[in-house]
This record gives sequence, structure tokens and C-alpha cells, in this order.
Amino acid sequence: MKSVKGLSNNRRQGNAVPQRRKHRAFSPRDDAQEYRARFILKFIFYLGLAATAAFYIAREWGNNRGIYAQLWSLHTHYALLTRVNPANEKMLFSVETSLDRAYRLLKFAPIIDTHNDLPFKVELLTGGGNLSAMDLYNLPKEWYQTDIVRLKQGRVGALFYSAYVDCYNYTWQTDNLKKTLEQIDLVKRIIAKYPHEFEFATSTTDIKRITSTGKIASLIGLEGGHQIDASMGTLRMMYDLGVRYMTLTHSCATAWADSSNPPFVHDGLGPDGAKFIYEMNRLGIMVDLSHVSRKVMDQTIRTSAAPVIFSHSSVLAITNHTRNVPDDILQLVKEKDGVVMINFYKEYVRGVGDVGDAVGMGRVVEHMLHVKNLIGARHLGMGADYDGDIVPVDGLEDVSKYPFLIASLLEHGFTDDEIVGVTGGNLLRVFEKVEKVAHEMQQARKPIEEMGMDVVKRCPDTQPERRTGLINKGC
Repeated sequence: MKSVKGLSNNRRQGNAVPQRRKHRAFSPRDDAQEYRARFILKFIFYLGLAATAAFYIAREWGNNRGIYAQLWSLHTHYALLTRVNPANEKMLFSVETSLDRAYRLLKFAPIIDTHNDLPFKVELLTGGGNLSAMDLYNLPKEWYQTDIVRLKQGRVGALFYSAYVDCYNYTWQTDNLKKTLEQIDLVKRIIAKYPHEFEFATSTTDIKRITSTGKIASLIGLEGGHQIDASMGTLRMMYDLGVRYMTLTHSCATAWADSSNPPFVHDGLGPDGAKFIYEMNRLGIMVDLSHVSRKVMDQTIRTSAAPVIFSHSSVLAITNHTRNVPDDILQLVKEKDGVVMINFYKEYVRGVGDVGDAVGMGRVVEHMLHVKNLIGARHLGMGADYDGDIVPVDGLEDVSKYPFLIASLLEHGFTDDEIVGVTGGNLLRVFEKVEKVAHEMQQARKPIEEMGMDVVKRCPDTQPERRTGLINKGC
């Protein structure tokens, strides 16, 4: 090994000094290999980073957000990434029409309608609910407002099918309970016949899971307290069968509550009315105030431990009909954080200047704007009442037309966030609170042993009612 001195002498003498190479020479082939190796390492690194981020985002959404909340979260994140304020979203979608925007929103936030009478219509037109010869993909448009093809076109994610039978004087002997069970059976047979399109649901968790698969979550609402025959035991069995809301009355008073139609038997809730509301709260059945009297609306909202719904009603201030909700009741709905699902029936939404059948979709929009301006869009939803022997407004003739209503709401100033609530997010919020209240009541208190009311029954007063098929044959 050479000394430092020796090296210095060589330099002074001008002799060449051997230089040690720091790196070996790279050929062009080696350069290409190194580039590929570095690219692969970077690709693996960023792929892992993206996968990790996706995992945590998915877990966060799954734990704390429903599919309806995800839309606004995604929308906001996209705006942040592109340095655009969500309030100025037209900068992002400058070429979108209102209908395009409606379809975009409905992709993430499909429709939840709380009142569809398809089982009633099927039972009525088939004389008993025989599905064997029916094709629910394409039902005759002149007879039906609901079928599978049109549900898909309307971007429907969940439906509450109404289990409905006619009501009579609550002291009469009737076949109401039998007919109600047959309606529930019909709903379940419809779902079973088309398992790739429908799935039975009984909770908000079910709704979110089922809609995420592309199927239609199918639930049951009971359209009238007369269908439990003043029996707490029957109410509990209805819950076990899957009923998740019950309208306190239909067009007749029950033994414990007044209808919106006279005569008013109890001057509001009867002495036992609060007990039935308590048991609905305890079970987790949403309290529905469509069809009830104004006093029952007021008393029930103040009595219920959970938010209430109006499953298919509109606004009294615009259309003076006893089925509609007064402004002072709307204020109570806001205080209770409930929701009003607007009806599409012409008679419930017609306004000043509407002549005959000339009632358009704009009237439904007007009712929704009234609720939004008075108590906020978070208390709005849709309960169209399709196939309930109604004539819907022009432009909303069947279940395929929901996107056109959403487009019109956007044109009238509804934000994306508000639309996500109207299409179903608001109903989910209320349903979740009902579930939470039920859980708390069941944890804190003993099961109720109340059996209901012992109503003395009699035969109908007149012969025609005895021949309707709903009246008990013993008369």
C-alpha cells in the first residue's frame, strides 16, 4: 500500500497516479433495468398508499355513514381535491342539465317512498292476490302505476308497501285482521317471486345493505289502527311480521283515536291512545299521522318519545283538505325532528286556479317548497300513494317519474345536500331515531303487559255492509 508521501512525490514528478473507480460503468441496458426497477418500486408504494387510504375511508363510511350521507361526503372531498368550493358546484358540472344532475344524485341516493299500494291493487284486480299469471316486470299501464321496470327507471331504492283494508265502525264485527294478514302475506309473496329484484327489510341497516346491492328494499306499513283491532298483542305480532310503521287511523275512528273524517268520537286521542303510542315507541314502529284528526296530530307528537312521520300527506296552507298538515303542526314536526312525506294525489295538492284534472307536478313542488321554507328541507320526503286508487298529478303519473320531480326541485333552488335528504336520507334519520328510542326503552323498562282494549262488538247496522266480504260471516 502506497504512502501519502509516495503519492505526493509521484504528483511532483508528473507521473500518472492510478485512480480508484468509485462506481463501475453502466451500460444502456443496465440503465433501462434500473429505471424499470425504480418505476416498479414507486408503483407498489403508491398503490399500497392508495389501498390503505381506500380501506380507512371505506371503514369510516361503513361505521358512521349511510349511503345517503356518503354522497355529500364524496361531493365535498371532490371539491376539496379540485380546489373548488362545493357552493359553486356549477363550475364542476357546467354542462349538466337539471335532469342529468338528478340522475347523478339518485345514483348515490335512491328514492325511498313510504307509501305504495301495489298489494292493494293486485288484490283488488286479481280477486284475491293470485300472482301466478302476473308479470310484475311489465304491468298494464292503464291499470297499474308500479312495476319492476318502472321502479328501476324511477331509481327507487326502497318502498314501504301499504298493508291496507277498508275500515268501518270499530264496534262492528269484521274480517279486518284476517284481511290484513293476507295483505302482509301478499307483500312477502311478491318479494319471494322476484328475489333478484326485491329483498324484505325491517331496519335502516337492511335498507342501506340492500340498496347497495341494487335490489329494492321492501318494507311494510300498516295503514290504519283498525287493523290491530285495539289489541296490544296483535300490535306486537305485527311488529314480528315486519310492520315498521302504523297509521293510527284510516278514514274511520279507532277505539283509541279520531280520524280526519268525522264523526270525532274521542275529541282527539282516546283514554287508551297514549298506551298504544308508548308501545309503538317501545317496539320500534314509526308512528304515522296521515289520516288522523288535527287534535290527534298535536297530542301524538307531544306524547311520542320518538319522532313521527306523515307517510303520505301534503300541506293544508296550500290545499285545504283534512288529510293535509297545518302549519302549526309542521312546527311541532320540526321540534320533534319528524318528517312529512308529500303525497302526489291531485286532490291533496291542487291549488287556486286548478280546474278539473289539470293539476301539474308544479303543485307537488309548491308543497315541498312550503315545508322547506317554513321548517327546513330536512323534514321532507316522498309518500306518493301510487296504486292507492288515486289520480296522481300530471308529470308524475307513475313510479318512473321521480327523477323529473328531483330535477324540478333542483331548478327551484334545492341543494344537493337537501335532495339527498328528500330522496330518503331524512326518512332514514327518523327511522334510526325510532330504532334508538326503542332500544333505550327496551333496555330501561320491563316489557309492557298491557293487552289493549276489550271492545264490545256487534253486527253492522245495515244489510249492504254485511255483504261487503269484510264483515264477519257470523252476522
